[in-house]
Amino acid sequence: MSQKQQTSTDSIAGKITKAVGKPSGYLSLLVFLVALALPLFATNYILHILILVFITGIGAIAWNIIGGYGGQFALGNAVFYGFGAYSVALLVNNYGQSFFVALAVGIILSVLLAVLVGYPTFTLSGHYFALATIAVVEGMLYLVLFFGDFTGGAIGQSVTPASWLADLVGNRVIAFYIFFAIFGLCILISTWVRYSKLGYYLLAIREDQDAAAALGVNTTRYKIYGFALSAAMTALAGGMYAVYGTYVSPSGAFSLDLSIQYALITLIGGMGTIIGPIVGTLFMVPIQQYVTTVLGGNLGSLAYIGYGVILIVVIIYAPEGLVTRLSFVREWIDNTLPEVK
Repeated sequence: MSQKQQTSTDSIAGKITKAVGKPSGYLSLLVFLVALALPLFATNYILHILILVFITGIGAIAWNIIGGYGGQFALGNAVFYGFGAYSVALLVNNYGQSFFVALAVGIILSVLLAVLVGYPTFTLSGHYFALATIAVVEGMLYLVLFFGDFTGGAIGQSVTPASWLADLVGNRVIAFYIFFAIFGLCILISTWVRYSKLGYYLLAIREDQDAAAALGVNTTRYKIYGFALSAAMTALAGGMYAVYGTYVSPSGAFSLDLSIQYALITLIGGMGTIIGPIVGTLFMVPIQQYVTTVLGGNLGSLAYIGYGVILIVVIIYAPEGLVTRLSFVREWIDNTLPEVK
């Protein structure tokens, strides 16, 4: 391990050790233990909502890497979600491939597409990158509909995984722990990125790209690295949903609304922070699911109006996201309660 890698690892470990020793750290540990025990007393509906939180949270964490750390406002991450979902659906159903092979294909294709889209657009200035990602989503949606005989068209496709995998994800308790573990892994990846050379370069690019370039940072290369990692994680979320929901559709997988949802969740939670996407997802997804369940049908789209209203409130009272309010609470706990030695 190089000296720089060792320093980065020590930095992360030091921050974790320092945080755990504080009262808020022990409170966070208690929350984690309660989360692990949730399946013992939660209903299947609550577990279903939490599984959706994990899947959506992975997409939001992925968006935060390129949008929050890197400052590149991507509005096309849904295309990677769609690649993950449709790779699982088509390769499992039509070609008898295992879920893991299909998911790997979806992730690889997403990374390749991220490089192909990012390389020409990251060299441009302004909002060309955001516009290009929107165009990619709309283009893929058109292709899925055009090749309907292969993809299932507007109707979509059901997903029939191997019986053992279907049994696992069909059991809400087991599915909860599986998706919780993957969600936790993605949080660790995001934390590592934040304190790695990639993370520092992305933050430098976000703050002042010209200054970063003047200091020798290859801005295009590191933006592509961040975009590719974001694409891979988003494809993972798509594949997870495909096997859990056992159904994919173009309107759900290749949806501009989904890309905007990832961005809004991160903005509400706290863009550019590690826990911002987590806080935003925990806050927004249950509200969306509740509104959709209560109103149903087309009225369920009112949840997106709710996103807008909440975003306005957050901008007024917590312009840097809900995570700033949690920081105040954490500081109050640390200053009020005695530190555990």
